[in-house]
Amino acid sequence: IYAGPHCHAPTCLSMDLYIVETGELLCHVETVLGVTGVLYDEVGFLAIPPCLWGREEGLVEPKLLSADTTLMSIKRNNNTLPHTGEMALWQMRGALIPKKKKTFDKPSIASRMELLVDPSY
Repeated sequence: IYAGPHCHAPTCLSMDLYIVETGELLCHVETVLGVTGVLYDEVGFLAIPPCLWGREEGLVEPKLLSADTTLMSIKRNNNTLPHTGEMALWQMRGALIPKKKKTFDKPSIASRMELLVDPSY
């Protein structure tokens, strides 16, 4: 599971992604200044590493978010350098987990009536 921040250099310093309902910080990323001159570490360029979740060793345990979870993004900027076109966004990938349906061996009349009025079944 992946959350990759995207913001424009040279002013982007960091980005945070929060769950609004709980205030929990899901992801904090700071830009990394390139120093070696090799591919993806060019001198003077900024890289923005993603947050990764998974069950594999070394990854953070994935967090289950419902479809109605509200996320909030905060971007920190260095505005001492002139740069037009400031923006920020998150590119994310996740896994959809379907809701388990309730089942009945032999529904009674009462449970069949409940099925008619309760759309969560």
